[in-house]
Amino acid sequence: MTTMNRTCDVLIIGAGPAGMSSALSLARHGISSIVLERRDGLQVHPKAHELSARSIEILHALGFSYEELAAEASPHDDASRILFCGTIGEEFGNIDLTVGDGSRKYKEHLAAPTPYLNVSQVELEKVMLAHVRACERTELLYRQQWESFEQNGETMTSVVTDLESGVTWTISSRYVICADGAGSRSRKALGVEMMGPEKIRDFMSAYFRADLSSVVRTRGKLYFIFSPKAPGSAFIAHHIEKRWVFHLPVMTPHEKMEDFTAEVMAERIKAALGRDDIPIEVESTSAWRMTAQIANRFRVGRAFLVGDAAHRFPPTGGLGMNSGIGDADNLCWKLALVLQGKAPESLLDTYEMERRPVIQTNCDESKYNFDRMGEIVEAFGVSIDDVERAHERMTTGPMAALPGPIRQWGQRQMQRYGESILARYERDPEVRQRVLSAIAAQRSHFDRIGLDLGYSYEEGAILSDGTPAPKLDDPVTTYVPSTRPGARFPHFWLDGNKRSISSHALLHGQRSTLICGAGVETTAAERDSMGAVAAELGVELVSLTTTTIPLAYRGAVHMRCQIEADGALLIRPDGHVAWRQQKGVVLSEELIRSIIHEVYGRFAA
Repeated sequence: MTTMNRTCDVLIIGAGPAGMSSALSLARHGISSIVLERRDGLQVHPKAHELSARSIEILHALGFSYEELAAEASPHDDASRILFCGTIGEEFGNIDLTVGDGSRKYKEHLAAPTPYLNVSQVELEKVMLAHVRACERTELLYRQQWESFEQNGETMTSVVTDLESGVTWTISSRYVICADGAGSRSRKALGVEMMGPEKIRDFMSAYFRADLSSVVRTRGKLYFIFSPKAPGSAFIAHHIEKRWVFHLPVMTPHEKMEDFTAEVMAERIKAALGRDDIPIEVESTSAWRMTAQIANRFRVGRAFLVGDAAHRFPPTGGLGMNSGIGDADNLCWKLALVLQGKAPESLLDTYEMERRPVIQTNCDESKYNFDRMGEIVEAFGVSIDDVERAHERMTTGPMAALPGPIRQWGQRQMQRYGESILARYERDPEVRQRVLSAIAAQRSHFDRIGLDLGYSYEEGAILSDGTPAPKLDDPVTTYVPSTRPGARFPHFWLDGNKRSISSHALLHGQRSTLICGAGVETTAAERDSMGAVAAELGVELVSLTTTTIPLAYRGAVHMRCQIEADGALLIRPDGHVAWRQQKGVVLSEELIRSIIHEVYGRFAA
């Protein structure tokens, strides 16, 4: 029986990174929210572990310091290495992102001190929770299970069960953000279907604490294991001295997930380590399914899907959690404009319009990365299909029915055969070269500045200026800064080699920012008048004559902004360019109104 009714601007279902990012982003724009989470607190089993360059920027803009985000991250050098091994101590090769131009190209385009962080999602959520708790406009309620929706005109009424008391209550909100994960109850209630392969492979993961600094040959963040004693497994070093996650493929339906207990996983971990003398205490296990799916709709009426509720794809590439943070960043400023009466509700349709192509690219790239891992196996001279069939034969049919000792003998024989294949790496220089080449070819799996910073919205809340998108040989590993409408406004230093003032300091964050070239002339009275109009429309006026930019560097700043001295740019609150006129701008109240209407209001037609 319903005993209580609450109201809020926006209800957020789910308190993971996408949900908490949504709450903080809304609050930044003056919008209140209630966040519901069915768990009794922060999750204890780690999932994602990589925070991308763009996510670091977004969280920094929400008030997170670089230092607190990095506090529990592994050292940057560790986070830049990926190892490919027999057991963890038998290294075949590695990818080191600090070698070559990997670090340099990021440094040119980021204000952040590091281009990515290898930090456990568990630790990240602790930091995020502290910010949510300190936010007056956000209320987070644990042990609350969302049950159902009812849309009534301009509100959504949600039924919620308090899992502690069993009491049912309701929340009325103008909008709902569904951030309740891959198994999203709210998505299913909305009738939204997932498109794409539902099952690529099943895995069991185990979280354990250990200092393995004396066990690994080379420090890194990922260790892909090819040993036949734990084939297809991987270690994620969230921090080599502290926290590890071990992922093991499970050949369902022939193998049963429930058979992979903490004790079994501990034995598999020791096998993958190649050491029986390391005490392993598994703190938690979790079954998960690798898929590559995207929701067929991101919006249903007043409800929006973000994060894993809207898309779920292989972790190969570290794009899942980061995509969810990007979703929140795109959606929430639009919700704020609509709730504040500064834009029509149809602006909200641009959320899916803009995010779907980005999500599709990330999904396709993640699946491609996973599929390419088989090239390393094939470099040893066996097909990945043969390996999987052998594994399947050992767990099904007659072999599974044999007495334990005979079955174990068969498994040992199969493992010896697998070890003889891996031994080709040392025996045969040709095989070694093939393996090393296959490993080197995986670099784009991890070196992805183009996906991090280079994604651009081609339609939506932007006005094209007719210029073509940059043509890149490799849009994954290459990034070309651009102020073309739809692109992320690039970072560069306003004071040249002094490197103390980022171009992002020009942006307001809570409003759109109209950046005018130093040659766009106005009188003081006109600036005051236009500033008042701009503020009414949610726009901050910035001139490149500002004292923030030393006179000696203004020419370079115009060049980096890709406008003439009499040009202008409109930057959205999420840091993406909405409008650009490269020259010939005559600033006026009418121009400001026209731009804002064209960018944010034209969807009402």
